[in-house]
Amino acid sequence: MRSVKMSRIERNILENRPFVNERLHSKSSSHSRIRRNRPRSPDEKVALTKVTRASVERAKREGKMKMVGKRRMYYDPTE
Repeated sequence: MRSVKMSRIERNILENRPFVNERLHSKSSSHSRIRRNRPRSPDEKVALTKVTRASVERAKREGKMKMVGKRRMYYDPTE
């Protein structure tokens, strides 16, 4: 599996977000969500898990994610 820096993933998301949002809102406004056509590969599952965990840890470090209760979190992207 190849390695990618988190900053490159974030930059890719920022660059593609407008296009993806437009596609989601224009073509499928009557549909509730877009369904996947193929199952995720084991490597893809591992990569997505690592990206998600890194994002959560960064949000916790930066103070954007706070524990509200014993098992509940609050995420404030504006801070």
